Amino acid sequence: MTIKSALAAAAFVAATIVSAQAQAVPLVTYSWTTTREGFGTHVDAPSSATFQVPLSDVLAGKISFFDVSNIQLFYPGLSFDTAAVSSTGFDFAAFVNPVTGAFVYSDNNQGFAVIASDSSDPNFSTFLSILVDNPVSGSVKDQFNALNHGQPFSGFPNAGHWTASFPVVAAVPETSTWAMMILGFVGIGAMTYRRRKSSTIAA
Repeated sequence: MTIKSALAAAAFVAATIVSAQAQAVPLVTYSWTTTREGFGTHVDAPSSATFQVPLSDVLAGKISFFDVSNIQLFYPGLSFDTAAVSSTGFDFAAFVNPVTGAFVYSDNNQGFAVIASDSSDPNFSTFLSILVDNPVSGSVKDQFNALNHGQPFSGFPNAGHWTASFPVVAAVPETSTWAMMILGFVGIGAMTYRRRKSSTIAA
């Protein structure tokens, strides 16, 4: 292997590492807890409600409506096969404490909602909708509502709160550190190759 080809290989490995790091975006997971069950034929709390947002949004104190992903909502007795996010205000965002991830409710009637629905319902009236960062009714913060073919399954004033779980970010060497390490290995390999070649010529 020549030094040129070794350097080219090192550059390729470094570029691959950079690409992998860029794709691995740390995500914060929000989980739902019901605090008030409201009314309806079924007032069971959603046994599972989560969504994810980029860690960078939370650290900036503002979660963009467009950055919400991996929505998972479950409600006993209902079946869902689609999930989406919907704006409930004009700023298309939710404001959070960058340290804890807790919503701060800085602007009334703003925020968004995460929604799961049953696409087989021709009237699109079987769904579960949970508000995010939206104090709709005075001291009641986020609320949820579930319909089954248009009939109230569990209705307002169901309420609860979202809890943020931050990702455990492993200590990954900087790209420049990786590049220096690879170049160092290439250099050692080149020196070993030259010494072996010199020894062969001398013999």
